[in-house]
Amino acid sequence: MNEIDRRLETLVPAAVITGATEGIGRALAEEFAREGHALLLVARDEARLAETARRLASTYPVEVKVFASDLSTAEGCAGVEEALKRHGLYADTLVNNAAIMAAGFFQDQDPATLRKIVDLDARAVVDLTRRFLPGMIARHSGGVLNVASVEGFMPVPYQATYAAAKAFVLSFSRALSYETMYTGVRISALAPGTTETGLHAKAGAENSRYVMLLPVMSAEELARFAFREFKRGKKVIVPGLVYRIGLVVRRFVPDILLVPFVGLLFRVRDEEGNLQWPTPLPHPDVVKPELAKSKSAKRDATKIGERPRI
Repeated sequence: MNEIDRRLETLVPAAVITGATEGIGRALAEEFAREGHALLLVARDEARLAETARRLASTYPVEVKVFASDLSTAEGCAGVEEALKRHGLYADTLVNNAAIMAAGFFQDQDPATLRKIVDLDARAVVDLTRRFLPGMIARHSGGVLNVASVEGFMPVPYQATYAAAKAFVLSFSRALSYETMYTGVRISALAPGTTETGLHAKAGAENSRYVMLLPVMSAEELARFAFREFKRGKKVIVPGLVYRIGLVVRRFVPDILLVPFVGLLFRVRDEEGNLQWPTPLPHPDVVKPELAKSKSAKRDATKIGERPRI
């Protein structure tokens, strides 16, 4: 028996699931619990985590632990590793699901929110995967399921940062899947289309055409499909026949046609369906009249106070 095996004798394998209090994350937690996996659920809301854990533990005969953390910070990701040790668990499976979205014109979006999208949707995926993947490879078992989006396959106006972050997750997952061939570790990217979660409404996109026109799948149905395909070792998982066909067609559509069409679907609208326009921005080189008057008054005062040179 090697050193790794001896250490693991006292630890319990667990599925670490981020963003586990709602939507896809909660539905995936149920699938893993149904299959008998111990769970470490991670999210920011401690009360909702506790409620989710109680429901799962009362329904399935599995151990469910929770850790409240903001994964958009390096400290939050480090805390997940510490929480596993504290509960006597090790990460046999990692589900990187936590994400946020923002919709609208890029110029109007809050810079702090944009940074958080990059930190949570992309950086945390790399951080947590780097923490737990080496152990999986050493044990020759385990898996990583990274939740991306069909948006990651194309440029998406009005959700530019979110789509770019999901494109990163897709590329990252596919590359690692190749690197870990023959190690006994499976790495998959889940790329769902529109799903019945609160993500779109929180982003302000609930009235966009894509939400109304594209097929919508429930989080539970999506999780069942994703869990099954993940266990089979599928590298890129796209639920929904319409989305799979769409991605095939997308390969033959030039960006000069694709991007305007996507922009039409993702343009933010109000409840009446009216297009929302960007906030007018002042020209950076134009001085406001009141500011110009203030500067002129200061110059005049300076001139009055100047002493003649001898």
